[in-house]
Amino acid sequence: MRCHRTGPGSIAIAVTTAILIVLLGSAAGVAVLAYRRRQQATESDNSSVDTASDSPTASPEQTVDDAPYSTDAIQLAQDECYKIAFGVKSFDYQVFGEHAAVMNRIGESAAQAVQKRDYFPRRPMLLPKLMQALNDSESSRRTLVNLIVEDPSLAGSVLQRANNALYRTSREPVDSLDRAVQTLGVDGLRGLMAVAILQPVFRLPRGYFDAFADVTWEQAQRCAAASEAYATATRSADPFIAQLLGLLNALARIVLFRLTVDMYREQPNVLPRAEVFIRSMQLHAPDVACRIAQSWELSDLATKALREQVDRLPPGQMQPLGRAIYFGELAGMVTVLAARDAYSWEGAEALLVAQGLKRRTAQAIWHAAAELGSDGNR
Repeated sequence: MRCHRTGPGSIAIAVTTAILIVLLGSAAGVAVLAYRRRQQATESDNSSVDTASDSPTASPEQTVDDAPYSTDAIQLAQDECYKIAFGVKSFDYQVFGEHAAVMNRIGESAAQAVQKRDYFPRRPMLLPKLMQALNDSESSRRTLVNLIVEDPSLAGSVLQRANNALYRTSREPVDSLDRAVQTLGVDGLRGLMAVAILQPVFRLPRGYFDAFADVTWEQAQRCAAASEAYATATRSADPFIAQLLGLLNALARIVLFRLTVDMYREQPNVLPRAEVFIRSMQLHAPDVACRIAQSWELSDLATKALREQVDRLPPGQMQPLGRAIYFGELAGMVTVLAARDAYSWEGAEALLVAQGLKRRTAQAIWHAAAELGSDGNR
């Protein structure tokens, strides 16, 4: 066997090569370790937040996974809102005798109530047209004006908002729908449509508990504004759909109010009790709201979000649109109370954060709901 001699130059090259290999191997090891750490951190972050599967730019909202659907603090706020709406200082959920019979009949009839015009009007004809036009980037301003002019009440609301200091760009008043639509833009119109279209539905004839319709309408607008703000702040759901669904729980309470009044009319010698109205709303309003969405042929996503309220899922287990409704409802309640000096921002923040909101988002939805006056105007 012939042996090759190795000179000093060859030895130096071999040593240098070995050193380079070691350094490259070390660098690769450090890179892999850093990558793994980043990956673990990302997985840890993703496990503690909710992701919006249909929105790549979503900024998910962190939730408290074990926060229940309702707590004593939430129940107390809800009770206080009902006291204001029905003009009573206290109430007792113990319902007996003829009043219990009325409540049972409400339970039997609630599911069918959304099909009866006496209790609930059919889907506003203008709503789907406007939703389509506002979501279509090809829609012209003239198309929107032609749709809005079909509803005089809506046209008045558009002009009123366009003349709000938040939107006006000159001292001259906005006196035409064309200018109003141009001034508000698509976002301004989207924030107005559902509320303006549904306002007439909340009107009730005077008789029993006359404050109920006005307080419920106020709460509906606050809930809708907060739901919209949640969707906007977290970028996890369509703000317009969140706003529309934020109105439906209150609309369901209107349906149940009308139904309860009719049930009492069949008992002419029985004076209506606030407890029967309130308990019926607590038991059946979420399901009625879901049925309204189905009768209006809203999307499966919207119906599912409302079904999550029926099932009383913990907010951490809801989809983003369901959480928008949930937190909108909470913000709506506490701002109704705050408008009457019965709740503070500190208390509201504690309640919302305990249910899973970041403080920044809690502040955003509080301000959106609180900006509305008791008459519903910003």
